[in-house]
Amino acid sequence: MSKRGLITDDNIDKVLFDRLQVLDLSMCHVSDACLFKLSNSRHNYLRKVDLNSAKDSNESITSAGLTSLSRACPNLQILYLRRCINITDSGVISISENCPFLVELNIGGCPRITDATLISLGQNCRYLRSFNFSKSEVTDCGVLSLVSGTCATCLKEIHMNGCANLTDESVEAVIQFCPQISILLFHGCPHITEHARNALEELMRAESSAVKQITWTVY
Repeated sequence: MSKRGLITDDNIDKVLFDRLQVLDLSMCHVSDACLFKLSNSRHNYLRKVDLNSAKDSNESITSAGLTSLSRACPNLQILYLRRCINITDSGVISISENCPFLVELNIGGCPRITDATLISLGQNCRYLRSFNFSKSEVTDCGVLSLVSGTCATCLKEIHMNGCANLTDESVEAVIQFCPQISILLFHGCPHITEHARNALEELMRAESSAVKQITWTVY
């Protein structure tokens, strides 16, 4: 049903069962109402929730829904929220505080996300390996708080494309604090310069480097 986009707020109950581990709603048009129903009971086995908006932006999922989800799914490890444009810091902070085993998080294309989210993730999510916060309002301060936080040695993949507030300091912070980083993407960041590229080239020449993919746009 989910792959055909047939799950809705009205029939979500049909796919919810006690030992559900993966819930993929990326092809479905759902709202907070769906997440409220999910939170009516505790889902200790649920590990992955995919709410990526596959086509257009999703305006119907907000931080209220995320807060409910976080309280119902304490063992959540993977959460995809790409282009859920009405999500704010409060919802993702609830996830970081209530889902300590989070490994992958995609909030790319969520323009209302700020440094507060990254600060909270850095404080609470020590197992975070992959994080996409592209096209957000994050600044260097948020990136520094994230990469110098509890997840510093776990982070392997960071996507920060289209973040207009970032500078070379963010790239340098990732290099300094994240020894396992293997994928770092920062296209469309107009304040990141040639200086960052030079630092990255040194990283890639290092024998201990784990880098697999680094792509960027230099202005």
